[in-house]
Amino acid sequence: MSTTERDRVFDHDYDGIREYDNPLPAWWLWIFYATIAFSGVYFLYYQVTGMGPSIHQEYQTDMAAAAEQKAAAPVPAGPTAATLAQLAADAAQVSAGQAVFVARCAPCHTPTGAGLIGPNLTDDYWIHGDGSISAIYAVVRDGVPEKGMIPWKTTISETEMMQVTAFVHTLLGTNPPGAKEPQGNKIERPAQN
Repeated sequence: MSTTERDRVFDHDYDGIREYDNPLPAWWLWIFYATIAFSGVYFLYYQVTGMGPSIHQEYQTDMAAAAEQKAAAPVPAGPTAATLAQLAADAAQVSAGQAVFVARCAPCHTPTGAGLIGPNLTDDYWIHGDGSISAIYAVVRDGVPEKGMIPWKTTISETEMMQVTAFVHTLLGTNPPGAKEPQGNKIERPAQN
């Protein structure tokens, strides 16, 4: 063992094992010291002087940017009333809409639309909208979160929303037995919606 190696071996001994002092490389130590210095500057910049934005200010900036982006985004127009009326006249589309309705909407509206937790969809009284096929589509798409109805636009496809709308439109005036009492405003339905 050379003299320099002997100087780097510690004097203590553990069960015959002697510890060797192997210092870290200088480049590693300089990086470590730089991170300590950076953390001090970072703390002063953001916490002490207040020159850097706080996490709340960054959040507000991000939310404002998101609101601007949302406002600039085009709002999808959705299908026209004529398109929805054509679907309501197509038995295959209505049947497909019924399947989605029974799977997704029946727990609140019953399979016949008579109403349970949700309102009766078969009478001439409407809480949201005017009972037109376009209003039905808007409620299906956007929901009524304050009343517990989720917006289905995030859960089912556009086609399924249109099919459900067509099916619900065919329920108007059916008045099934055990239907929930009327809620909302009575509407006068035009011959063609």
